[in-house]
Amino acid sequence: LANFFVLLPAVIVYLCVCSALAVDHFSEGFMALRPGGFTVQVRKYVRDDGKVIELFPMSHVADEGFYDQVSQTFPTNSIILMEGVTDEHNLLTNKISYQRMAKSLGLAEQHEKFTPSRGVMVRADVDVDQFSPATIELLNLVMLIHAQGVNPENLQKLVQYSPTPQIEAQLFDDILHKRNEHLLKEIQLHLPQTRNIMVPWGVAHMPGIARGIEKVGFHLDDTEDYKVIRFFHSRK
Repeated sequence: LANFFVLLPAVIVYLCVCSALAVDHFSEGFMALRPGGFTVQVRKYVRDDGKVIELFPMSHVADEGFYDQVSQTFPTNSIILMEGVTDEHNLLTNKISYQRMAKSLGLAEQHEKFTPSRGVMVRADVDVDQFSPATIELLNLVMLIHAQGVNPENLQKLVQYSPTPQIEAQLFDDILHKRNEHLLKEIQLHLPQTRNIMVPWGVAHMPGIARGIEKVGFHLDDTEDYKVIRFFHSRK
């Protein structure tokens, strides 16, 4: 009885606390795990010349209301630097999709519901051809499993997959660092054209982007929290 009523709840609480600390640590505060769900922290950076960059941590799947809420905050005179890897040479054998995940969790997909009506949207991401062959191979395998699920044929491909020793470092360089560097160049390119630049990119990109814009004179001016995924929905 002591194990069930005391130790088990204590272990659950401990795991929840550890998970919350891990999310906060690895996102550097841009995302937080709370009892009611996941929240993200939008950060506004300003420079002495009046230029403003707002970083909006995004999630590929979220409550539909989150995407609407974010879209409504963009100024009409802003430039929105959009995330989204292109595939001009058809190197990916399976389209990157989060439909299965969104449907199973009762959430909405970002690319379906996030359609800002104010500001000018500009594609600011790289093409798949800038990734290494090892990264492309891994992406094709992952998206195959994600799109079709686990079946005997896909399971065999997964078992036969033999990654290179450097795959982890290469993957982070392609998926994260190369794209961040490209985005920072896009920011510098568009800064002369507007006072407000909006950056709605994935949470994992935010710490690197924040450090990048701080190096060119921007400093944190304001923050605002948004609920991105709710564990419980109130009933009217």
